[in-house]
Formats: sequence, structure tokens, C-alpha cells
Amino acid sequence: MADYSNPRLPEGINNSERHPLRELLWLGGGAVVIVLAIVLGLGLLAQWLAPKIPFAYEADLARPLVATLKPADAKPRACIETYLQDLAERLAAAQALPPDMSVTVHYVDADTVNAAATLGGHLLMYRGLIEKLPHENALATVLSHEIAHVHHRHAITALGRGVTVGVALAALSGVSSSALSDWVVGETGLLTQLGFSRTQERAADATGLGAVAALYGHTGGAADLYRVLLQEAEDRGMGAGPAFFRTHPNTEGRIDAIGALSRSNGWPAAGDLTPLPTWLADALAQDGGCPAAD
Repeated sequence: MADYSNPRLPEGINNSERHPLRELLWLGGGAVVIVLAIVLGLGLLAQWLAPKIPFAYEADLARPLVATLKPADAKPRACIETYLQDLAERLAAAQALPPDMSVTVHYVDADTVNAAATLGGHLLMYRGLIEKLPHENALATVLSHEIAHVHHRHAITALGRGVTVGVALAALSGVSSSALSDWVVGETGLLTQLGFSRTQERAADATGLGAVAALYGHTGGAADLYRVLLQEAEDRGMGAGPAFFRTHPNTEGRIDAIGALSRSNGWPAAGDLTPLPTWLADALAQDGGCPAAD
């Protein structure tokens, strides 16, 4: 029977030359990079796929949001909404909006100086902005801009990007599916107008201005919209401009861009301006003035 011997092991045989904390950091950092790459890829894929979703599906998705578009205590002014809707439909026709697409204008009785487009062709027009506009041409410019967002499917694109990234992050953080659903329906749909890129804004400017030129025969008065907004920003201080500037990035030289677009497309830059309806100011002030009872 052979004798058993217990050889002495060399020093440091089970020790790594690298610190374990450093290895953990490398592994963690690699995992974060992989997750971020997946989220980014999903976002880009969703951004590409979203505009291909049928508009009818987008409209169905927007239905639960419609009831939340106005404050519960908002006083209805049917004559204002009817006027805005008629103007919007004429601008939509001038933009050659596809037959399966439509826009619905919601008048919001609030001091907010803003206008917005959201899912399903729903547009928000705030009293605070309308009251400051000098003529219908300026009103048509902002309405046509928002319709162009609908035309280019910017809202569903922003929603698709935001929801995809949100789903990925929610899954990683353990958020429940019901909570995620509430977030998508209750928040994202209303706030997609906040996610429009500067490229999307420029596209909406160009398409919207073209419709104004087609409807009125010129682009005169379009720049007055931005002059009003610039004045509002000055009145409130440069750091507290109107909400329109927060939701619609104020790209440098936007007024100059109107002239450049007019020249490059052969649109007359001046012409007779169309006044706002005589009853509108009183209706906005809720002093009556509607041509027919609400």
C-alpha cells in the first residue's frame, strides 16, 4: 500500500490578479450598454413602424383620451368650435389630407398661449392664443401647422417611440403591466406633442404654410403669429415664454424661414388679410356674441 502524501500548494494559486470589484463593474457596465443598445434599437424600430399603422387604429387608440382633452369645468362654446372646425377642414383640404384621415378641433377655455396636436387627429386650440391673434391668417397658420403634424403622423411616431422605450424600462424596473397600461393611456397620448423633434417642426411649418398659401393665395400675415409669440415671451421674461414655445421649439430664424419658403415655392408673400369674425372676441370673453345659441 502506497504512502499518502499531502503536497504543499503553491502560494496564490487561487488568487486572481484582477480585483473582484473591478470585474463586477466591468460586467455591470457591459450589461448596461447592452440594455441601452436594445432599448435604442427598439425605439428606432418603433419610430419606423409607427407611421405605417393605419390611421383608423390610431383614432381608436385616441378615443379614451378625448374625454380628458378639456378641463371638467370648461364652458362649452359651440360657435367657436364650429368656426375653428370649419377653418381646419378647409386647411386640411388644402393640405390634401388623405381620405382616411381627419382632424377634430377642441376649443379649450384657458389662458394658456398654446395650440397642440395629439393622437387621432385631435387638435387643441386655447383661448389664450386665439385672443392674441390679429387676423384669421395668423390663426390659420397655427391651425395648419398642427394639422401638418397629423398629416405627417408625428403624434403616433412619438407615441411609438415613447411607449417602446417605456415598456423596456418598465420591464427592467419591474413595473406591473396594469400600471404601464394606465401610463400609456393616461399620460403618453396627451403628451406626445411635447416630443416633436425640430425636424418634425420644420416639416410641419413647411406643409402648414403651403396650405395657408393655397387657401388665401399668399402667405401674408403668417409671420404675425410668431411676432405675437415673441411679444408674449418678452412680456413674461425670456425665461418664461408662452407654452407654445415649450411644446414647439422656437428654431432660430423661424420668421425668416417663412419668407424663404414663400420665395422658393413661388408663394406670394403679401396679400389682403382676412379679419377674424366680428362676434369672436365677445364669444371668447363669454359675453355672448355667438351668431347662434350654443
